[in-house]
Amino acid sequence: MPELPEVETVRRALSRAIVDRRIVAVEGGRVQMRRPLDPHALDRAMRDRRVAEPRRRGKFLLIDLDPPGTLLIHLGMSGRLLLVPGDDPILPHTHLVIVLDDGRNLRLVDPRRFGLAWWLDPGEESGDPSLAALGAEPLDEGLVDLLPPRLRARRSPLKALLLDQRLVAGVGNIYATEALWRAGILPSRRGNRTSLERLCRLVIEVQSVLREAIEQGGTTIRDYSAPSGDFGSFAVMLQVYGKAGLPCPRCGTEVRDLRLGGRSTAWCSRCQT
Repeated sequence: MPELPEVETVRRALSRAIVDRRIVAVEGGRVQMRRPLDPHALDRAMRDRRVAEPRRRGKFLLIDLDPPGTLLIHLGMSGRLLLVPGDDPILPHTHLVIVLDDGRNLRLVDPRRFGLAWWLDPGEESGDPSLAALGAEPLDEGLVDLLPPRLRARRSPLKALLLDQRLVAGVGNIYATEALWRAGILPSRRGNRTSLERLCRLVIEVQSVLREAIEQGGTTIRDYSAPSGDFGSFAVMLQVYGKAGLPCPRCGTEVRDLRLGGRSTAWCSRCQT
C-alpha cells in the first residue's frame, strides 16, 4: 500500500505539473471501490474547474479545485495516479480519466480496487468519515511531545499502534518496521511497557525515515510509481523490511519475521528489545 512518502511524492509531482490547469472532462466507468466510483457525477462536479494546490492528509490526497470543491483520492493497496499524454494507450484497470486543457490525462489505475475517488463540496471535508477519523500528522513538529504519552497509555504492541491511523495518520507497514528497527525496539513490545524516553526516540525515527523516503520519491515494492511513471528509490535503503533470513545490517544476527495483527514484521532479536 502506498504510504505517506509515496502519497507526498504524488502530491509534490501534481503541484509542479497541473496547478491552474482546467479540467475539460472526467471519464470512466462505474466501479465499486472503497466507495462507489461514479465518473459521470465527477464530470458534472469537476468540469471547467481549475486545479488548485493539492494537499495531503495521512495517506489521502486532496486535489482542490477552483471554483471551490475537492477531489479526495486514496490509492488503496495498488493504486497509481499517472499523468500522461492524452493519446497514450489506456492501461488495464484504469477506472478514472481526468482530461486537462493541455491535452494530458490524469489517470487512476487500481487493479485491486481498494482505492477511492470521491467528490467533496465546500464544507464537507470536516465531516467526511475517512478524514474525520485520522490522527496526528507524522511530520508535525509537535508529534514528539504529543504521541509518546498516547502510545504509553495503550496496551497494544507498538507496531500495531504505529499502524493505527486513528493515532497517527500515514505510517504503514514499511516505515513502521524500519522505524522500530532504527529505534532498537521490539515490534511486539506493548506501549504501556515502554519508557517515554524510548517512545520519544521511536517517534524521532518515524519522522526521520519518512523524510528520507520522501527525498527518494518513496518506496516501490511492486505497484507504486510517481505520476511520471518513475519508481521510488528508497527500496534500496531499506534495512530490515523484506529482509527476513538475511543478516541484520547493524549486528549480523539473522533478521526474523513475525506476524502482528495479520501483518508481516521483520525484526532483529539482538538489536530490538
